[in-house]
Amino acid sequence: MKKHLLIIGSPEPRSSDFLHEFIANFRNDDRFNVRILEEQQTTSGFDLSKEQDAIDAALSVTLHFPIYWYSMPALLKAWLDSILTYGWAFDAQGGCLDGKTLVTSVTTGAPLSSYQPGGTNLRTIDTYLLHLERTAAYVGFNYLGAVATDQVRGDRLNVSAWDQKVAICGKLGISATA
Repeated sequence: MKKHLLIIGSPEPRSSDFLHEFIANFRNDDRFNVRILEEQQTTSGFDLSKEQDAIDAALSVTLHFPIYWYSMPALLKAWLDSILTYGWAFDAQGGCLDGKTLVTSVTTGAPLSSYQPGGTNLRTIDTYLLHLERTAAYVGFNYLGAVATDQVRGDRLNVSAWDQKVAICGKLGISATA
């Protein structure tokens, strides 16, 4: 049975209470396969065929990561650089992942309200993720956009982790409950 693939691109997943709750919401759902990049990376990098096979077997791919300096963490960038290879992800005719769906899920250290014209971050989250939208188009993914939360600490942590799953599932057109 094909599953939705959730890639956790945080370089320090064990240090995040939010990620612990967030990942648990997906691991308790048989429709999802959760891959934590920190656990997949070795001293020589990522196992290319294993990572590509996980994407090939997936109904959709969701990349979850914290916003680092208006982009993704280096761990996730290294993963993308290693797996999106010529001949598998793209070739001279264009994308080879046609029909796969891609969603981005991000957490921010600043309030979401600051990610808008006139806010302290001046632009929307989607603007800062245009490179992912363009990469997705280049390799043939159907990019559904980003979902974001800034409630990663304190008493809203459990609710925020669940709300993020609900938002991801909404983008994928499925119920958040199995």
